[in-house]
This record gives sequence, structure tokens and C-alpha cells, in this order.
Amino acid sequence: MDRSPTGDTPSPGKRALVVVNEQVTKGELRDVLLVHLSTGVSEVFVVAPALADSGLKHTMGDIDDAIEPARERLRGTLQELRDAGLNADGEVGDSDPVQAISDEIIKFDPEQILVVAHRDDEGTFAEKGLLEQAERDFDLPVTELIVSREAEPEVLDVKSSKPVAGRKKGWRPSHNWPPLSRRDVIGILVAIIGTLALGALAAECVGDATGQGDLEEGRLGAACAASILIALAMALINLAHVVGLFLFQSVGYEGIFSRFFARLSLFGTPIAIAVVLLLQLAK
Repeated sequence: MDRSPTGDTPSPGKRALVVVNEQVTKGELRDVLLVHLSTGVSEVFVVAPALADSGLKHTMGDIDDAIEPARERLRGTLQELRDAGLNADGEVGDSDPVQAISDEIIKFDPEQILVVAHRDDEGTFAEKGLLEQAERDFDLPVTELIVSREAEPEVLDVKSSKPVAGRKKGWRPSHNWPPLSRRDVIGILVAIIGTLALGALAAECVGDATGQGDLEEGRLGAACAASILIALAMALINLAHVVGLFLFQSVGYEGIFSRFFARLSLFGTPIAIAVVLLLQLAK
């Protein structure tokens, strides 16, 4: 991580964490950001997530090309905040803004979080639903400044989350379970129903082969064999997803592997069902 020290000793007072998915520049954005900093803030820590430019790169952790833009975003933002008279420090953070916030909360212990981000239809893959995730995961107030992608970004909207005291938000069957978001619940349902559907399709294929006498010759057709392999592979993936989901949630982990397994199960299961159906129709 790249840290840019100020060389000054911070005075006691409130601390604010600023997450910049867009560089803070002179003008409207800097002014709005300063307005939303709580009264009495004496120390600001800036984190610039190394945002991948595609969902695939984000999922696979390919952020090499994103580190230098994040450094530039950090340097420019720190300069603007220091010019405004703030004691500002910062570093390049995780590619997942939520994980980056979590990391800095542990190290910096802020009283306030401000996020400079883009609209879902203009932002990176990692920015989608960012405020909702922050509201669910953190017991601190979060203010999100939605900005445009311009040389001098325009503030399009300002949103705030309500802090959750003590425990994360989310549905849970009992208080002994970790909280589950809507995506988590949907993922579990897709994993269970999809695995059962693939198993039924594979069993039907074997039953058809038995009726045709193929098993007596010690072989299955290529389509049937492929269907069975796909069903077994997705069963293992979905099992890993459900077990991993509860493991990740129980320890409060919301990083790349949690999202990777969730998407693999959510999108992979319907695709696997479609492929198996096509194989059985084509045989």
C-alpha cells in the first residue's frame, strides 16, 4: 500500500475516513465534501480503492492496471484537502471499496465515513450497491457523494446511511445465525433448487440410457456423461458456496472470495441447467 504522510502530528479530535472512487478536485466536489465533514474533524484519512475496470478483473483480483490510477487519485485528493487546511493522510486500498473501508476502520478508527462514488450505471463493478453494503456492514454513519465522470466532477446526489449498532443488518433464521442479505438468500435458494434440478436431469438421462440398454454395454452416451459431470461439478460448487457463505459471514468477511463464490453459484447454476437441457434435447 502507498501511504502519503503529512509530516504533521495529528491533534486530538474527530477522525473522518474518506473513500475516493473519483479524485476530489477544486470546486464543487471539494466544497460539498468539506460541508459534509462533521464539525470538529481534525484528522482525515483518505483511501483510494484500486478499482478494476471490469467485473471479471475484479472477481479474479487482477488489479495491477488499477494501482497507478488509484495512486494518482490519492495524491490529487490529499493535495486538495491539505490546501483546504485539513490534516490529511492516506493510502491505496483494496479493490473492493467495502473491504477497503473495513480495513481502514480497524487501522484508523474513524467516527465518520464519506464515500465519493459514481452512479451504478456509470461506476465500476465494485461500486454497485455500495451504500447498501456499507449500511449493512458498518455501525458508523456513511455519506455517499454521487459524482459524474468529468475532469471537474459534478455532485449529482448525496445519500446517507443509518448506522447499525453492534451487529450487521440482514435476515437471519435466529440470532445464532450470521445475517444474510437478499443476495445471500437468493444464492442459497438457487444453489439448492439448481442442484436438485441438475440431479433430476442427470438421473433422467441415466434412466433413459438404462431403458435403451446402453448400460448393459458398460457405456453412456456423450451427452448423458456430460450431463452427469456438469451436475456433479455444480453440486460441489454450490455446496462450497453455501458452506463458504456461512463461514465468511460468521467472521464478517466481505471480500473478493465471498463475492466470487456467490456469483459462481448464482450465474453458473442457471447456465449449467440450460447446457444440460440443450445436451439432452440434442442427443
